[in-house]
Amino acid sequence: MAIKQEIQKMKPLKVVHLNASSAGGAFVAAQRLSEALNQRPDIDSEHWVFDGGEGDFHLWANNWLRRKWAFALHALEKLDFLRHERERSVRFAFSHGKTGVNVAAWRAIQQADVVHLHWVNKGFVSLNGLDALLRGKQKVVWTCHDMWPFTGGCYHPRGCDHFERRCGECAYLKNPAEGDLSRRVFTAKQRIFQSNEAHLQFVTPSQWLKDQALKSGVLTSKLRTQIEVIPNPIDTDYFHPVSDTAGIRKLDDSAKPSSISVQKPFTLMFAAANLGNVAKGFAEFRDLCNALYASGYTQLKALVVGENRLGDLGLLCDFEALGFIADSQKMRDAYWATDVYVTTSHEENLPTTIMESLSCGVPVAAFAVGGIPEMVDVDDAHRTGWLVPKMDVDSLVRNIAAYMALDNDGRAQIQRNCRTAALAKYSAESIALAYQRVYLS
Repeated sequence: MAIKQEIQKMKPLKVVHLNASSAGGAFVAAQRLSEALNQRPDIDSEHWVFDGGEGDFHLWANNWLRRKWAFALHALEKLDFLRHERERSVRFAFSHGKTGVNVAAWRAIQQADVVHLHWVNKGFVSLNGLDALLRGKQKVVWTCHDMWPFTGGCYHPRGCDHFERRCGECAYLKNPAEGDLSRRVFTAKQRIFQSNEAHLQFVTPSQWLKDQALKSGVLTSKLRTQIEVIPNPIDTDYFHPVSDTAGIRKLDDSAKPSSISVQKPFTLMFAAANLGNVAKGFAEFRDLCNALYASGYTQLKALVVGENRLGDLGLLCDFEALGFIADSQKMRDAYWATDVYVTTSHEENLPTTIMESLSCGVPVAAFAVGGIPEMVDVDDAHRTGWLVPKMDVDSLVRNIAAYMALDNDGRAQIQRNCRTAALAKYSAESIALAYQRVYLS
């Protein structure tokens, strides 16, 4: 018996990460975390993805039939939601969690010591599937990349505080009422969490998101007290400054950006998966660029990353539309070609693009929403960027114009601050160690 126990102690901790898609910030964070955990001799980490492209992870929808099934599950959820939605614009902003696959029956899950949930919507893990998973023997850690775990179905409440009670009267629904769909989803989550609190622990990437979770009426007292704040990891060795000007090391010629010239006008970068998502704030970024251009800053360029469903972007300055980028080298090239990364999103948790930008020595100009104020330092001695109230484009114009007016030494100091901050907060090694402590707690 003693020998068996010693063998068990020698076995690495088996961790299985679950993600709905192979695209988006939650996937990137989970993949980097899994890779960092596998650098530790006492952890064996696997990343399982429901649907998407192939990569260095396990893909469930790995044949024609499963891809069709994954699509059908998501489509079925959206079709069912049609009878509830207020308008088409909210269709992909709300999930009632009715469709999914039985992940609790997967062999990888049954063999795991820890199941680590990330973003599991899109027809992947239903509420019933979540209940079955939590009834297993494994510890379940859930990193929240939005507010869905704490609400009656929306990913972001957009100013609504009904999740602080029991939801209901939901603005996403065409017939809001006290006992509407959001109330029913909220009550189902509440029941699941109460029944399975011993097996579940939440992690939020930002203090802001933890504060929102603590307001929610869906969590038990025990689950509230156990919430940990751990930022998402990035590869700070890969996302590094392009030259000594911005930080630590000088690149040789082979490491220079492959597709974007370093010799450039003053460049602002904007990134969103879908430029047509109003909440991501491309309209405000366009206003910012056009205001700078109209003020005489004609040597200005915009790098725009994201799927363009808008058509004409309406930018007066020179710009390059890079489309949706899934390749990390192309993203790094874009950061290296950028002077200021701009995010005018109306709602955010802890954007990976800000971490990567800072790690590349690129300062950030942003609306002070969600967890972004935790990421950007505006103290002059440690400045890594500029924060302004949401929708205050005029203040962004003034701050960026002031940065453009700095001499090389002034800019270089801010760039070094960015790199230093990223190394201190977001290195994959330190984040993996923090999660290991959560797994073993």
